[in-house]
Amino acid sequence: MMNNRFFAVLLMAGLAVYISQCATPTQPTGGPRDRTPPRVVETYPATGTTQFDGDRIEMEFSKYINRNSFRDALQIEPDLGIPYDISWRRRTARVEFEEALPENTTIIFTVGTDLRDTEGNAIHGPFQLALSTGPDIDSGRIQASVKNAETGKGKRGERVVLYRYPYNLEEPADYVAESDSSGTVRFNYLREGEYFMFWLDDRNRNRTWDPPRERAQPFWSDRVFLDPEGETDAGTVYITRIDTIAPSLLAVGMLSEVRMRLRFSKQIRITDASRIYIQDETGSEITEAIPLYVDSENDNILYAESEIPLPDQQDYAIKLSEIRDSAGNRAEVGLDVFPGSDEPDTTLARYIDHDTRRGVAPDEPLRFRYARILDRDNDVRILDSLIVIQSQETIEPGELTRMEKQFLYVYPPEEWRRGESYEIRVWDDDLMNHHPVEPTILYPDDTGSIIIQAVEEDKTTAEMYAELINEHGELIHSSRFTNEIEFDRVQTGTWLLRAYEIREGVEGWDPGRVAPFRPPARFFIQDGIMVERGMAGSVYLEWETEDDEAEE
Repeated sequence: MMNNRFFAVLLMAGLAVYISQCATPTQPTGGPRDRTPPRVVETYPATGTTQFDGDRIEMEFSKYINRNSFRDALQIEPDLGIPYDISWRRRTARVEFEEALPENTTIIFTVGTDLRDTEGNAIHGPFQLALSTGPDIDSGRIQASVKNAETGKGKRGERVVLYRYPYNLEEPADYVAESDSSGTVRFNYLREGEYFMFWLDDRNRNRTWDPPRERAQPFWSDRVFLDPEGETDAGTVYITRIDTIAPSLLAVGMLSEVRMRLRFSKQIRITDASRIYIQDETGSEITEAIPLYVDSENDNILYAESEIPLPDQQDYAIKLSEIRDSAGNRAEVGLDVFPGSDEPDTTLARYIDHDTRRGVAPDEPLRFRYARILDRDNDVRILDSLIVIQSQETIEPGELTRMEKQFLYVYPPEEWRRGESYEIRVWDDDLMNHHPVEPTILYPDDTGSIIIQAVEEDKTTAEMYAELINEHGELIHSSRFTNEIEFDRVQTGTWLLRAYEIREGVEGWDPGRVAPFRPPARFFIQDGIMVERGMAGSVYLEWETEDDEAEE
């Protein structure tokens, strides 16, 4: 009886040991979620080991690891072509090779940012274990940065591939590195020689550029030279998710004899320079249509109003000018003709929005947008119902108003006075009520200016473009320039400056091309530029170019 009980206890203990070794480990439940990233605490062999003749390497982690993520995150460089198995003992991963490792070779085992623990926390940055099967280990290093071209901030988890000369882009890259949380990429343990590197949106993780499914961007030079035991900084690649697809006009619906509803393939934007030209079937221009507003709920819908009726006895063609998407792509016409309409127009003078959110100068008018073209004869109620309040006292607008196209302009009595508060109550025919607006007035001593200039050694005859973006991500000031420009009447606060070289035939900044190689256009970005009241600040442009890299 005792022997049977003793045997049962031994059997249960053995099962417990077996289960503890084979079951997928998890963290204890209960309490707040653990958000600390996993890290490598020990390796076998230690990094930097030479004369290695073993058939396995091991990595011990600080936490239990999602084992599938380890398999996805592990890279072995160069590609040895040797099959291997991965096994686990609690928090330690073992990579065991089925064949002998090549002689006199530096081998790098990288665990990338795809690694997750069982709680889903990612490793802070790539980890490398390097060893050599010969007496020496390669010690050359190449460093670079990957940053967001919209914000200037480093991008984590971006892949940069590295080829040794001569190279074949149809073959997998010799080395792959991922950026850490600061956007820094490091290639370590490299042999001396000449290399070509670029950023790659390597979606299938095959270390090979697969255009057009994957995007790639070059650094400033197509050649990186590495001396023995040397270290080279290859500069920065600014990643831009360029949208090169132009919005296409898919349909035009005549809601009345003059009112038009234009539907595009994607979101669009209009400015005061936007134009719509109406043509007959022969291509002759017969009138214009005024772009009124973009639908706030469907930003691929544009409402417009023809200057003359377009009867339904004939079809019409259309031509667009300066209607773009947010990436700057010009809208194209994707339809041949559209029919007119004899339906009378009954559109109400509905208030849409105002253009004073960015602020106006003391002597500038306030501008309010309506849903149709206005005129003094038919829209006298808009003027009669307008209320201008200055510090709780109503002002008679009188001659201080003007209607032009779909806009109502309200001018200041000489100027908008400092120390006074203003409220403009504009009439909305649709709501049969007023819409109150409190304008932002930018007084000269409440604003500052920013002087942007290239340093002497970086001056150029090329035309540049500068953009000032506010803390809300809105583009407020922009202009073309050569070497120097000043933006005045800039609101106080923190701004982001982006400046770049304009290249013929390219919309926006040209990020370059990997093959055939074309370097990026000159580019500069700086965040956190402070504008103080009544002060003029200076920003010096230091362009990073392929020439700079060659000099290093």
